Amino acid sequence: MYWFISAFIVASAIFFLMPQKTAVEVNNTKLKSPLPLSLLILPLAVLSWLVFDTLLNGGNYATVAAFGFVSTACLIALPKLHRYIMPSALLTALALIAMVTERF
Repeated sequence: MYWFISAFIVASAIFFLMPQKTAVEVNNTKLKSPLPLSLLILPLAVLSWLVFDTLLNGGNYATVAAFGFVSTACLIALPKLHRYIMPSALLTALALIAMVTERF
């Protein structure tokens, strides 16, 4: 829960502290081809760590939800794969619902 609150605070600070001119310039620029691949470095590193951890410790609904979150981040980084964002988000949502119902 703390990571969600921290992410919200950081995103709010960036939103309020970023100059308006920069926001307009970012919206007008187009992504160059190497940029989306460089955006995949961190999600793929986390995904490989999750695979390694799952092979050693086994999986559960939290692992499936983590895979869903990371795969959604990878799909967002590649514009050609945007059509797979909703199935990935659906898998994540189902894993989270199963995890919550398992606790009751």
